[in-house]
Amino acid sequence: MGGTLVLLALSTRAADDWVRYNAQPAGSKVKVEGTSTLHDWLVESKLIGGYIEFDPAFNPEKPAPGKVNARVAVIIPVRQLKSDKTAMDNVMYDALKEKEHRRIGYRLTEITLKEAPKSPDAPFLFDTKGELVVAGVTNQVQMPVTMTRVDKDKLKFSGSTSVKMTSLGIEPPTKFGAFSTGDQVKLTFEWLTARKAEAK
Repeated sequence: MGGTLVLLALSTRAADDWVRYNAQPAGSKVKVEGTSTLHDWLVESKLIGGYIEFDPAFNPEKPAPGKVNARVAVIIPVRQLKSDKTAMDNVMYDALKEKEHRRIGYRLTEITLKEAPKSPDAPFLFDTKGELVVAGVTNQVQMPVTMTRVDKDKLKFSGSTSVKMTSLGIEPPTKFGAFSTGDQVKLTFEWLTARKAEAK
C-alpha cells in the first residue's frame, strides 16, 4: 500500500490549469517528539518532498471559507530522520521497518479554509484530513494547518498533531529492558513550497 501511494504521488500529473507548488530543497523541517523511561527524545528531518496543487477556482487573493479543491502528496525518506545519537537512530529505523518501507508518505483527502485571512499578510487557517503511511500502515489523521505567503511565488505550510505509534502499526521501541518509549508522539512540520514555473 505504501509503495503504491508513493508511486502515485510521483506519477500523478494535474490538469494544465491547476496551480502547483513544489517542495523546496531547503527551508522545511519535520520533528517527531516523544518520551521514554530515560528521557524525552526528538528526531528531525530537513527534507520534505512532494507538492501541493490548487484548483484554479481557489483565489488566494479573495479566499472564501469552506472546502478547497486541492491535492497534496508528501514524501519523507526515513533515513533523513535523525537525532544526535546513532544508536537511537538505528533503533528508530528498525521500529519504522526502514529496510522494507524507506519512505513515509502523506496524501491529503480533505482541506477546509476555516476563515478568510484578516489582512494580506495574515496566515490562512485550514482544517485538514489525510492518510499518513508509516511502516507500510495507512492511518487517518486530522490536523490544523497554517499557510503563509512567503512571497508571490512561495507558500509555507505548518502544522502539528499527536498520534500513537501503535495506531500506525509500530511497536514502541525498547532496548534490552534498559528503557522503553511512550506510545504517544507529537509530529510538527514546516514545509516550504514554490510555484511551478509556467511552461513556455
